[in-house]
Amino acid sequence: MSYNSMRAVSVIALGALLAGCATATGPAPQTTSSSGLSAGNMHLSAQMSSSIFLQPVGPSKKVVFVQGHNTSSAQGLRFGQLIQQRLVAKGYRITNNPRYAHYMLLYNIRYVGKASSSHAAAGALAGGFGGAILGGVAGNGNGAFVGGGLGALAGGIIGAIMSSNHYMMVVDIQLEQRQKGAYTSTNTYAAQGTASTLSSSAGGINGWLIYRDRIVAQASGLRLRFSYATPALSQEVAGELAGIF
Repeated sequence: MSYNSMRAVSVIALGALLAGCATATGPAPQTTSSSGLSAGNMHLSAQMSSSIFLQPVGPSKKVVFVQGHNTSSAQGLRFGQLIQQRLVAKGYRITNNPRYAHYMLLYNIRYVGKASSSHAAAGALAGGFGGAILGGVAGNGNGAFVGGGLGALAGGIIGAIMSSNHYMMVVDIQLEQRQKGAYTSTNTYAAQGTASTLSSSAGGINGWLIYRDRIVAQASGLRLRFSYATPALSQEVAGELAGIF
């Protein structure tokens, strides 16, 4: 095959690949139903730092008080509404008065953004409830097509188009369940310089079992935009939380 023929084949193959990529980079669906599945051009997953097992209760006690905060830079997620919708769908009632609640679900959205070598799911999970969200390694793989005399040009174009973006969401949760006879004590340790810590006690809480955990959700996809990833991440974490009940 002559050089011109090879060049023509390379250009055709490049065009076909570009066309294929273009069809996969449209807006991704903003909802997902289960962890670890693909939705549109996204791959979604969620993981908890540990497991929580609640005591089963009758229908009259399926009442939940939900309160949350968002200390991340991504505001306006409507995350609380998603959680409440999931719980109502499972037969729970939402109350605005903790006095009437059998469960209290407290959460704080710690981080929503791109995964990187300094912000990775492994490091966030290892940090646990209230811990650091730094550390670990997130692989941002970039594909490149190299072939013939057009290898450099094709590789540059395909590398830009095929770049996979990775985002993650880190949420700390505190889940409380009324339990007669239960007693929970808490202690807080704060760093006070080199090799020095300060310990303070908040006393104890009677009648409540308290669980603390962290949920980390991830979304990745070719040319995935942050605006498309954040709703899906919120849905993923809400589903993980509702799965505890």
